[in-house]
Amino acid sequence: MASRRRARRAEAPRRVRLSHWRANGEPKTRYRSEADANRAALQALLEHQVDLGPYQCEFCGGWHLGNS
Repeated sequence: MASRRRARRAEAPRRVRLSHWRANGEPKTRYRSEADANRAALQALLEHQVDLGPYQCEFCGGWHLGNS
C-alpha cells in the first residue's frame, strides 16, 4: 500500500489545458448553443462595446466567446 502512495506522488502532475481557461486563470463561460453564445456576444457589444465572436470548444464541445 505504501509503495502505491509513493508511486502516485512520483507521477508528474496533470497539465491543465490552458486554452480552456481565460488568461487570468478563471474558467471560460460555456454556452450550450451557438445561438446562446451569439446572444451573449450581442449583449457584450451593446453593454460594454466589446466585439466578441462565438467558437465551438474542442475540449468541452460547448461554445465560448473570443476576440473577433
